[in-house]
Amino acid sequence: MKFNVFPLLFLLACVTVLPSFQPLAETGIKVTVTNLRSNKGHVLISLFKDGIGYPDQPEKAFKRVKLTIANKNASTLFEGLPAGTYAIAILHDENDDTKMNTNMLGLPKEGYGFSNNVMGAFGPPPYSRASFKFTANTLVTTQIKTRY
Repeated sequence: MKFNVFPLLFLLACVTVLPSFQPLAETGIKVTVTNLRSNKGHVLISLFKDGIGYPDQPEKAFKRVKLTIANKNASTLFEGLPAGTYAIAILHDENDDTKMNTNMLGLPKEGYGFSNNVMGAFGPPPYSRASFKFTANTLVTTQIKTRY
């Protein structure tokens, strides 16, 4: 009866090496949107770098995502970002027309929010108040409370 030692050596190597492996840490900007009034539509998130396009020109945003809503929340992770200054604007696009709907007075009918949960007096807050620093290979988490 021959005994094959290779499976035993492989198992021993796995037991010895596996504990030294650690899962890769998340890096980037993790955004969680809360306080959504319904699960209807989507959440549109625009990530602006260095103020370019902020906040009224989402087509000039550094990155944009469209998120599905679950339990009146939505979240995403922006990965592979260079270091810099960023700001985030969100829109709860309840009717999926990809724009902010307003009433006759120009007030928003759909939910919105900004990083740092800042608000503007008469319109969106300035970039300087909504912006934050991001260092490459780190994880920044931010929670944005939706306002209606």
